Amino acid sequence: MNNSGEAQNPKSKTLHLFWLGSTISGILLGLNAPGFGTQWVGIAAFFPLLLVLEQLHKKQLFPFWKQAGLFFTACWLSGSIAASIGGYWITNSIHVFGHLPWFAALLITAVGYGLEVGLQLFVYFGLPLLFIRQRSGWDLVLRLAFILALDPWYPRLIQWNYGGLTFSQFPWIEQVADLIGSSGLLIYSAGFSFLLIYWWRWKIENEGNRKILLQATAIYLILWSIGLGYGAWRILDLGTQNLKSKTQNPKLTVTVIQPNFSLRELASNPELAHSKREQNLESLLSDSRKALAEPAPDLQVLENTSAPILLIWPESVYPDPFFKVAASREKVIAFAEEHQTSILLATVDWKHTKTDPKFHGVSVLIDSNGEVLGRYNKIFLIPFGETIPFSDWFPGLAAWLRKNIANLSEFERGREYTAFSLNEKIELSAPICFDIFSPAVVRGMVKNGANLVVNLSNLAWFGRTTASGNMVAVLRWRALENRVPVVFASNNGKSVFIGADGKNLSQQLGLFEEGTLTARIKIHPRFSFYREYAEWVWGGFMLLFLLLGILAHVRGKIFKL
Repeated sequence: MNNSGEAQNPKSKTLHLFWLGSTISGILLGLNAPGFGTQWVGIAAFFPLLLVLEQLHKKQLFPFWKQAGLFFTACWLSGSIAASIGGYWITNSIHVFGHLPWFAALLITAVGYGLEVGLQLFVYFGLPLLFIRQRSGWDLVLRLAFILALDPWYPRLIQWNYGGLTFSQFPWIEQVADLIGSSGLLIYSAGFSFLLIYWWRWKIENEGNRKILLQATAIYLILWSIGLGYGAWRILDLGTQNLKSKTQNPKLTVTVIQPNFSLRELASNPELAHSKREQNLESLLSDSRKALAEPAPDLQVLENTSAPILLIWPESVYPDPFFKVAASREKVIAFAEEHQTSILLATVDWKHTKTDPKFHGVSVLIDSNGEVLGRYNKIFLIPFGETIPFSDWFPGLAAWLRKNIANLSEFERGREYTAFSLNEKIELSAPICFDIFSPAVVRGMVKNGANLVVNLSNLAWFGRTTASGNMVAVLRWRALENRVPVVFASNNGKSVFIGADGKNLSQQLGLFEEGTLTARIKIHPRFSFYREYAEWVWGGFMLLFLLLGILAHVRGKIFKL
């Protein structure tokens, strides 16, 4: 009996660590989400989960398929906790506007979105470990290289990446995004957790080589020194470029209206909509007249310089389908001509097919002469808000969701990374809401000529949560990766102008606050290696993974049975 109890003891201890480590990683990954001010915990968020996987893998306590199941369960548990904390704005939206009980909304977030996060964690951290039979320093290096090679290609419903999230507004190191992308910063966040695992092996389990450990630590610190040094130089270089271009490059006066229109009529409880101001074109035009008549204090006045004016209306504040309701459209065109301002707005449009209408979320640019300069059809659709993922694969489930979730829309995905030509020197793109979660969308727009990106959003759906903080954090990465100024124009907050260096160019309006922002933005090109050669970066990470795989097999013997 004692021998049997002793034999079971390693498994018992491992399973105890299973629950503890998975839970701690889930909490840290949840707090890693933008908006809490604790995104820096992401630098160690993977370590507890990695330690769980290590112990499950150690000495082959479990057969392969049971080990794989435990790996996946641990990752799903971490993912569910992370989704419940970091994605609680999703829970709020499902509860208030999906008209489901709070617990049911939380369950959907934890199980559904948690499954997506958990699957990603499993593919990144669990799957490679299943094929490793001999632990050494080589396996850790190879597993890190695998994540770096995979991350740019990995499909996501909501495209978070843990490198960018962790180092959002982290002094200097965030500037490296214009070399390796925000995704590439996983080398620092995941790299630290893998380094801690090697320290654990050496210090606690008496495995590994102290010399190799010190060498790995030195390499990691050197990477930090390179990143910080590059970031400091890049900020100085951008400042120098700004001074040189003070009188040479075109300027654009930009005015953002944040009307804080309500979604009360769609909410399960109107008080949870946090605004009583009804969507109305006359109110929007009145706000716009006041904003154009009273320039904000932060407007930079330039001698003998006139700049074209761009008036921005966020998503969901224009009340009618622009291309379908002529009366409203004519009012907008007349307003643009009267005030000699271009107007950028978001609307919906549709075209009829043989089966049913095909809807699009659309951004439209009207110039100061009242001419429509172009339209852009939204590409990245919100899962379960604007599209039902895999609805063609599971038509029965899609039909059930349509019947039971209120305010569920289904749009057609756009195909073109549109850039509008405001004049011969100023081109802008207007991604809508979650478009900016996809690095490919903004990068495609800038490569097509956009030298200003304006994000039109309405996050009133998510209430007083961190949703707006999420959007602003992601927008900073799009600005840094592409070295382009970005405007976040939101119906309900927190509208702000962001420079090509990721820093704020203006004050930031509050959440559920009615207000306006006006600033003069200098438009001039800035080089970004990542924007121009991202495929080279991704290919470089894949090549590094393949080379390390060969070395790990030859020298580390990690695949030896």
